[in-house]
Amino acid sequence: MLRIKFWLLLFSIILILLDKFSFISTMRDFLAVYAHRQIATIKYRVTSYPKWVFLQKSAQQQLETENSQLRRQIEQDAILIKQQNNRGYDMLEVESLRSHPGLYDDFKVTMARGIIDVNYLINNKLLIDQGAKSGIAVGDTVVNKEGVIGQLGIVNPDNAQIMLITNPEYKVYVQNSVSKSKMLIQGAGNNKLTVKYMNKSDKTKVGDVLVTTGLDDLYPANIPVAKVTKVFYENNGFNTALCEPAVNFNRLQYVLVLKNATE
Repeated sequence: MLRIKFWLLLFSIILILLDKFSFISTMRDFLAVYAHRQIATIKYRVTSYPKWVFLQKSAQQQLETENSQLRRQIEQDAILIKQQNNRGYDMLEVESLRSHPGLYDDFKVTMARGIIDVNYLINNKLLIDQGAKSGIAVGDTVVNKEGVIGQLGIVNPDNAQIMLITNPEYKVYVQNSVSKSKMLIQGAGNNKLTVKYMNKSDKTKVGDVLVTTGLDDLYPANIPVAKVTKVFYENNGFNTALCEPAVNFNRLQYVLVLKNATE
């Protein structure tokens, strides 16, 4: 029995020495640390995964929101740049038109800025930022460098509404810039105008420009109104012409309101 105890004691001493001075202790510590690290990592991933997914989704939504805001800002900047370019172009055109010698000697001229409504081509009306306070009134006519735009139908203190020449209620006498033959032109909607009851002997053809006569005291003479795009040869002794406005309504910025100075 004593011998067994001796050998057990000796074996224990050998194990202690091996554990203290051999690679076994190092291996044991390494395995213990490695196992603890892996268990902690797995536990962290399991507990943090829902939060990580939520944060990732939240960050993605925030990024999409920022991208959307950036796109809107770019679009707004592009619109502002386009408006600035158009404004500069129209200002030059308007100043050139106003300075035309003798053209508006019989008219009081007021400059206004067009406020384009998204439906203006549908209702054939356009709002401007000048009204009765500026001395304009219903019936005053509106032009720019390209030609006739229309006539004021509603006037408020600070703004007014133009009835564009494409409005079916708009009518004015015009003349062919080449043959000087007189005719009545009327708005037809959809950016079109029509001339009816043209005499068969009239030489009006596609491409001819129809201008104001200057006889109605509404416009100076020879202001472009429309360009003939098609001529219909009717069987009733008259012809009909389809026209498009001389003015590009998609690029209106500044306009001139004309009031006959003799009124």
